[in-house]
Amino acid sequence: MRAVMVLAVLVLAGIFAPQARAGEVCNETSYYVDAAKAWGGENGISAQGWQRIAPGSCARFSGIPAGVPQFLYARTSEAYLGGAREWLGRTPVCVDRANFQIEGADDCEAMGLEQREFRQLAPSERARAVLVEPDDFGSRALEAGVQRLLQTLGYEVRVVDGFAGRRSRNQIAAFERDAGASFGSNYERLIERLHAAALERNREVGLNVCNQASAPAGIAIARQRNERWQSRGWWRIEAGSCMRVIAERLQPGEVFVFAQTINGDRTEPLRRGVEAFCVAPGRFTSEGRSNCAERGYTQVLFRPSPVPVDGVARVTLEDADFEDLVQ
Repeated sequence: MRAVMVLAVLVLAGIFAPQARAGEVCNETSYYVDAAKAWGGENGISAQGWQRIAPGSCARFSGIPAGVPQFLYARTSEAYLGGAREWLGRTPVCVDRANFQIEGADDCEAMGLEQREFRQLAPSERARAVLVEPDDFGSRALEAGVQRLLQTLGYEVRVVDGFAGRRSRNQIAAFERDAGASFGSNYERLIERLHAAALERNREVGLNVCNQASAPAGIAIARQRNERWQSRGWWRIEAGSCMRVIAERLQPGEVFVFAQTINGDRTEPLRRGVEAFCVAPGRFTSEGRSNCAERGYTQVLFRPSPVPVDGVARVTLEDADFEDLVQ
C-alpha cells in the first residue's frame, strides 16, 4: 500500500509541477546570429547557449520552466568583418565562449566566464521572440542574408535589401562558379555555403593573443574608433591557450595591447609598455585616454600590437613579458 501511495504522490506532483517549455527565437535580420537565453529561478539566473540561427530561420530553447522571467542575448557570428553586432539589454548574465548550460552563476570572473547584457523578454515573447534590424526584412531575411554574405566575401552587392534582383543573381552565379557548385533555388543550402566560406576566410583575421606564460592572463586592448581612442577589457586567456580578441581586419598602428597575469589576488603587469590608456579592475570600456584617475580608472602603459599581415596580428606572451615572472 505504501508503494502505491508514494507512486500516487509522484504522479500528482508531476501533474501540478510547472512544466518546462520550449521557447522559439526567430532571426529576421540579415546576419547569422548566435543566441543565448537566460531565466530566473530560486538559485538565481540560469542560462544556455549558443544556438546558431540563420537569417529567416528559428531555433527552439527547451528546458526553461514556465512562468519565470526570461532574457535574450544574441550576437553576429564570426563570419562578418567589422566586429560583432549585438542584440542586448541591461541584465548582466554569465556566459561561456563555447556552448554552455549554466545554473545560478553570479560571479562570472571567479568561474572563468564572460558577462553579457541580456534583454528581458515580455511575457508575449517567451513563446516566440524575434530578432530584427532597423531595416525590417521580415520574410525577406533569407534573401537579405545571402546578399550580406556575398558582400562580406567581396562580391559586388551594393545594397542589402532582401530583394533578389539581377545584380544579386549575377553575384550568386559568380559565387557558384568560384565554389564549383550550383544551388538553384535552394537558398538555405546557398546561405550555408556562403557562411562557411566567410567563416573560413575570417578564421584568423584580427588580433590573436597566445599566452605562453606560466599563469592565466587578462588582456585589454586600446584602439582608435571614429577618431576617438577607446580601451576595453578583460579577456581571460589560460596558460597555454590562444584567443582571437578582435575579429576584424586590422591596419598598422591601429591597436595597442596590455596584459596582466592572474594568480589569486596577485597580478603582474606587462613590461615595456609605451602608450598610456585607462583600465579598470573589472570588465570595462573607457572612452578616451586622458584623466583616467578623475574618471575612476587606472592609467597603465600598453604596447603596440605587431604590424598586421593581411589583416592578421599575433601576440605571444611569455613569463619574460611580465614584471615579477622574469627569472
